[in-house]
Amino acid sequence: MKNLSLTLCSCVVLFFSFSSSAQSLKQKYDDMLENTETYEQYKVIPRTDLNAFWSEVADSLNQKQRKIQQLQSETQDAKALAQQARAELSDVQSKLDESLELNDTIYFMGIPFSKVGYHIMVWVIIIALAVLAVIAYFMFMRSNSVTTRTRREHEALLAEFEEHKTKAREQQVKLKRELQTAINKLNERRS
Repeated sequence: MKNLSLTLCSCVVLFFSFSSSAQSLKQKYDDMLENTETYEQYKVIPRTDLNAFWSEVADSLNQKQRKIQQLQSETQDAKALAQQARAELSDVQSKLDESLELNDTIYFMGIPFSKVGYHIMVWVIIIALAVLAVIAYFMFMRSNSVTTRTRREHEALLAEFEEHKTKAREQQVKLKRELQTAINKLNERRS
């Protein structure tokens, strides 16, 4: 696109420079014809005027040729510059792609993940840990209630056992007294 516009610009400049030079040469040619003498049906042009005109035509052609060569050189330079710019753009684009890929990659425990994959994995881990925490909390609450109930039952059982033990002692003491009373009565009757 840039080469096309540069070429078009060169052609326009060249056309206008040719037309202005041709106009001045045309005027000189017309002036030369008007200022010459006519012999019968021929125009007599002095050789010096003709040589001067030809010299101007040759100069104009040489100047135009140099201008064409200069424009061609500028066009080639512009093409080379455009090619270099394309190569640099390609290099920058590849570096940008590598940078974007590197920027989009997160390493977790030596494994590369995309940012989206990493975020999903982190949230899955967080949710799993939250679920495990809730499960552990409910298991603790259940265990705690079972432990509390068991302790109460154990304390009640201990109290009942102590009460039974006390009753059993009292009954043994009562039985021993009765036995002792019976033994004493027997001993009294024997004696």
